[in-house]
Amino acid sequence: MPQFSNRINLSDEMKQVPITVLISRAKLLVKAKGYSQSTARHHAAKFNDLQQISELFNTDKLTEGFITRYIEDGMQKSYGRACSSNQRKTLLNLLAAAANSPPVFTYGSKVDEIQAQSLRENLTVYRLHLKGRGIRQATIKSYLQTATIFLLYLDKIEKSAVEVSAVDIRDFVAELSARWSARSMQIVPAQLKAYLKFAGADVDAVLFSSFRVPRKSKPVRAMSNENVEMLWEYVEGDDEDLRSKAIVALLLATGIRPVDITSLKLNDISWGNDTVGFVQSKTDEYISFKLFPVVGSAIVRYITEQRPKGTGAEFVFLSQRAPYRRLTASVCNRILRNALEKAGVTFAADGLHCPRAVRRSLVSRMITKDIPVQTAAAAIGHVDEKSIDLYTELDVAKMKSICLPVPPSMKGWWRHNG
Repeated sequence: MPQFSNRINLSDEMKQVPITVLISRAKLLVKAKGYSQSTARHHAAKFNDLQQISELFNTDKLTEGFITRYIEDGMQKSYGRACSSNQRKTLLNLLAAAANSPPVFTYGSKVDEIQAQSLRENLTVYRLHLKGRGIRQATIKSYLQTATIFLLYLDKIEKSAVEVSAVDIRDFVAELSARWSARSMQIVPAQLKAYLKFAGADVDAVLFSSFRVPRKSKPVRAMSNENVEMLWEYVEGDDEDLRSKAIVALLLATGIRPVDITSLKLNDISWGNDTVGFVQSKTDEYISFKLFPVVGSAIVRYITEQRPKGTGAEFVFLSQRAPYRRLTASVCNRILRNALEKAGVTFAADGLHCPRAVRRSLVSRMITKDIPVQTAAAAIGHVDEKSIDLYTELDVAKMKSICLPVPPSMKGWWRHNG
């Protein structure tokens, strides 16, 4: 979530146009940008919220006073968290974009709040370090945000990164958890650990940075082999929904993400070489898969028998009714669940029936065949070594063999009063 300044920059046009008109324009902008269904629903809810609050405050146009009250209302509804106010500032900037006006709120820079020159210089070097690793700009931005907030904390307690202790990490996490939601905290452990290792922090601090944070839902586990077999039987069965069978076959055989399945284009398939190759949406990295006969046959049957003809669309999988468009990633989730129901799977609230569970089951089967975790994870499109950590828990026997005892200096950290 971006951090904004509190200064309001409201153009004359936005002051004159009714709020309902601004919302209507912003809705059209959201639709034109082609956001995912979940993002579009999120914006729709925020638009309705803004409309209701404007009616509650008895104002039909934006003013500095109304915006201030609107942001304060968000803070009161989500006490102690900046998330709500930032979401409302983002929404107001979206209204400004729809009105072709400058942003209502500009981005603030927390780097300027760091007083110690050495810490600011350290952050600059860390930025260069991340860029040198060749990772995506969005990932670099996220890692720098966590590092900046941590350096602000170090600035406050007057310590450098090499002086920080496990107790300092504990206090930082407690302070940040009071302001960030549990969902936002999910990214902190890996990013904080990466910075501490770069900065040469004490080993105990680095180890403690791998703390656990509360989750709203259970982490996705691997789909059972029994369910996988039932899905393969569905693919090879008599069901007449050829599009669903082709998508399920792709999920089972390759483990590619739903967003990549829905982005798959006709020219991504090389029938002569029996391969499928494309640039992954999440990593911007090219990946190629072997097109197994059962998968190729399922795709061919869909294209020749059920895919809408004469659309001129470049995507393989299209909606079944006009206007024929590419599918959304959420449709893959629904297709997989429907396939499981047709296969006779009894559902339980365990999160084992989503595409990610299929990905994990594919890696799990590779590991049981003594394929290294790194190779198995790379086979389904992971390029960052930290992403591989997600799958190491599948190899329980090897994990037990390399477990280390808890360092003595950390055994009593929770009793520390300093």
